[in-house]
Amino acid sequence: MLETICDIMVDAYKRNWITSRDGNVSIRHNDRNHFYITPSGVRKQTLQPDQFKKIGIEKGYYGQPPSTHYSHNVMEYSDISKNLVPSGELPLHFGLQKEMGKRDVRVVVHVHPTYCIAAMHAGIDLSSISKAFPELNRYTKVAPNVGDVRPISQELADRCHENLHLDGYGNIDYDIVGIKGHGVLAIDTSPWRAFEHIERLEHICQIVLASGKY
Repeated sequence: MLETICDIMVDAYKRNWITSRDGNVSIRHNDRNHFYITPSGVRKQTLQPDQFKKIGIEKGYYGQPPSTHYSHNVMEYSDISKNLVPSGELPLHFGLQKEMGKRDVRVVVHVHPTYCIAAMHAGIDLSSISKAFPELNRYTKVAPNVGDVRPISQELADRCHENLHLDGYGNIDYDIVGIKGHGVLAIDTSPWRAFEHIERLEHICQIVLASGKY
């Protein structure tokens, strides 16, 4: 699936959901004690599978600062990836990948779609507009927005996890959450399924903003 993640990052770039070095994705199979995450600072439109960082889980203690905790979870993966560092949003992904609930595979996608961010900037709670559009709410559960929180921080991870209703077993109640001034975080069992949650929400946000009635 790493090749598929590379494909969706190219697609996100073409849609202007990210610029060259933005966005991050992680993936875990529940029978493995590690997950893979995109590296920091690489050009996402030329991302390759051997650039991903491998992150161990069993030694982790969720809630500790990245500087004293997450760096110890980085595992060897490839000659190319060992010279790279994990995405700065590793705390955001780690909490969701540490426990997975009943899912066999969990993919977490974080990008910056234009209309979703614009809607939140205009004061719209993405969870409220989803109720009016069956083509969205039939397939995608939208969590309440996360407010202004510093990126690549444990606080951002905590707020996103809370709004997604992440429990101690890794279960969540929602498929996607918006982060004001920052972007969205979508979760599903495959890269494209997670991507589709973003696509649906972005389309509805474009409609709502075009209507001027919000």
